[in-house]
Amino acid sequence: MAQDIAVRLFSPADFSAVCELEQGEKGSPYSAAVFIRQASVLFAPMFFVAVHGDTVAGYAVGAVSLADRREGWILRLRVADRYHRRSIGTVLLSTLISALSRIAVHRIVLTVAPGNHPARALYSGMGFEENGFLPGYFGPGEDRLLLSLPLPHGRPVEE
Repeated sequence: MAQDIAVRLFSPADFSAVCELEQGEKGSPYSAAVFIRQASVLFAPMFFVAVHGDTVAGYAVGAVSLADRREGWILRLRVADRYHRRSIGTVLLSTLISALSRIAVHRIVLTVAPGNHPARALYSGMGFEENGFLPGYFGPGEDRLLLSLPLPHGRPVEE
């Protein structure tokens, strides 16, 4: 399980390791660096890393919608391949849900690739429900499912 994993806020020392996770095998180093740098400034209170010793095992980024401050978003949730199946995704997601609920968000939304069955199982297990299909959301062939989790107003979710 995740007993030997600590979750904390992102720090500048995590930048390179988180960029590697964001880039993955086929991504652009520049695009990864831009997203992580901007997320660390814009979403600092909602940018968490899971660490195993000195190693970044995963990260999660959330945000509050400026269009509707009662709506929070899960922007990223990534776990390094070698740390899969250790409940790290669950711990990171729980941390973000709790952080968003403490600031009176009424609903949390996210998108996920229809074929990403492990992520869909994680989200479903945490109470997220499917609200729609978004064809071409990230461009041709990049469809997404829209999921949401209603939160009881003013009551933090248990971590």
